[in-house]
Amino acid sequence: MRTLLLPILAALLLGACTTPGQPPAAPPNRWSDARLWPVLEAQEHRNVETLCALLKDSSATVRAAAALAFASVQDSASMPCLLEALQDREVEVRMNAVFALGFIANESTVDSMAERAALERDSIVHRAHLRATFLSLQRRGKLKEVAPAVYYLERSSGQERVRAADAIRRLPLNVLLQDSALVLRAAEEERDPEAKAPLLRALQFIPGAHRTTMLIAAASRHHPLPVRISAITALGHQPDARSRDSLLAWVDDPIPAVRTAALGSLLNGGVFSNGGSYWSVTENDRWFDALTKFRVGGLMAYNNEMKKKAFHVLKTDTSTNPYAEAERIKARSMVDDDYRDADLEKLVFSDAHPIIRQAAFGVMADRNLWALRMPRAVTPDMQLREAAPFWHSIFSSGDPGLICAAAEKLGSFDADKLLVLIPETIERQARASLHPLRDLEAVQLLDDLATKRSGKQAIAHQAPPFNHPIDPVKLRALAQGQRYRIVTTKGEIIIATDVDECPGSCLAFDSLVAAGYYNGKAFHRMVPNFVVQGGCPRGDGYGGMPWTLRTEIGRKPFSAGSVGLASAGRDTESCQFFITPSAAPHLDGRYTRFGEVVQGMEVVWNLQVGDTMERVERIAH
Repeated sequence: MRTLLLPILAALLLGACTTPGQPPAAPPNRWSDARLWPVLEAQEHRNVETLCALLKDSSATVRAAAALAFASVQDSASMPCLLEALQDREVEVRMNAVFALGFIANESTVDSMAERAALERDSIVHRAHLRATFLSLQRRGKLKEVAPAVYYLERSSGQERVRAADAIRRLPLNVLLQDSALVLRAAEEERDPEAKAPLLRALQFIPGAHRTTMLIAAASRHHPLPVRISAITALGHQPDARSRDSLLAWVDDPIPAVRTAALGSLLNGGVFSNGGSYWSVTENDRWFDALTKFRVGGLMAYNNEMKKKAFHVLKTDTSTNPYAEAERIKARSMVDDDYRDADLEKLVFSDAHPIIRQAAFGVMADRNLWALRMPRAVTPDMQLREAAPFWHSIFSSGDPGLICAAAEKLGSFDADKLLVLIPETIERQARASLHPLRDLEAVQLLDDLATKRSGKQAIAHQAPPFNHPIDPVKLRALAQGQRYRIVTTKGEIIIATDVDECPGSCLAFDSLVAAGYYNGKAFHRMVPNFVVQGGCPRGDGYGGMPWTLRTEIGRKPFSAGSVGLASAGRDTESCQFFITPSAAPHLDGRYTRFGEVVQGMEVVWNLQVGDTMERVERIAH
């Protein structure tokens, strides 16, 4: 009898381990809820009619998801049903509806929102109305005075304070000068580094010794990096002897972003056109990296004495890093009067790294354009005909990066010049070499040139048709907050992805990581205080995948450490991603923010152009 009781007791004990009273394991992400799949499907296909119907669903969860989906869709046709959703009984539905309206509201919609805000009893939703109204005014160019932005700054918190500060720095110059005292006071009194940084940028065109003193103090090493770099950038405008000496010292800063900002300000300020010799490029051991050395060498072209000192180094000191070598090519063209087009042309049409080919093209293109602008004994028509073969060869190269770069160089030309420099026969040849999605940026730039050449007004680019469906099985298995380790040449960065709000983007990133795609890819772009960007298959920023993703807008803003997807316009994202070292509120609602840095921000700040991702891997839970 005992032996029979043992298996019975064991079965009972096993059953006790899974009693109904024990809560089930939490689902990996919110897309495990089958009710939300129609919302995601409608969002992906930009189906306004279906989303409006889902806003009336009996489930508050579905209604809230549908309201948030409109932030990604951003279609003005959704305004009536979103305004109706402002009366929903659930706070989250009203919050999401207000959030979405902030990106599409027009003047009459803002008035309707104000009426609803007056009746709103929930303080959180009421604040959301205020945020959406300010965002709408800013996006539509209705903010034209300093005082309203300062008022909003003083009464807001978090990202909204940064948004207000950023709105101030983007005001027209005449407005900033008219209220310069108010701008100076706001910058001086601000204590939040993220809000102070854009306010300091607003001082770049405001004259006065007090402004210079404030900027030099803010750029010193004991201040946070966003503040330092903004101050250094602002000092590049209207420099004097004090700011010049400070900028020269900061070129030796250990942080790459600070060095880059200081060099940019020295160039903007025309410091090197003054007399005197500030550095000797023969003291190679003083430079932290080849990029800095070569950039300094190029800047020395503005002073005859220093130009001679830079010449030898730039002609002989090559680099194995293609990004440093590209900088050397650009710098050498400024100091070496005998750097021939024939040598550059060999590079342009070689199998060298795309970034080197881009550098050689850039030098040749600038020389070509300079010759077009210089008065000569020949007629303008003859000058154009002389210049045309170079541009024809670039557009016929079959290289999408060179085609992009050439189209950007000619973007300001009028129809008469474009008829010669890129006639229809050459345009057709260029298009025949391009993939409609992988080379979408080149296709769009050619469209722009063709429109200008025809004398027509430019029109907005249409997003590619939906072409990258989400695998439901893989998505349901991907954990919210899934972490990835990015091992770079400067150290490790760990990011966590937001699967709940950006499912398609997170799943695509996960798939690329699993395939080893990012291993060995470079960070090809670094803009101080703005972005560090990488993942381009070409390495020059002009590459993509033969598919595109839909832009996904969640509620989290672009703050310091946000991870986003680069794009050539809405619904064109693919493999390139960027990290924001500091807050970037002007990206909110425009770019997909699919994750955030949870460890390694000090590494992010130390990244520069040419650093590589040795490997990117998923971290097991």
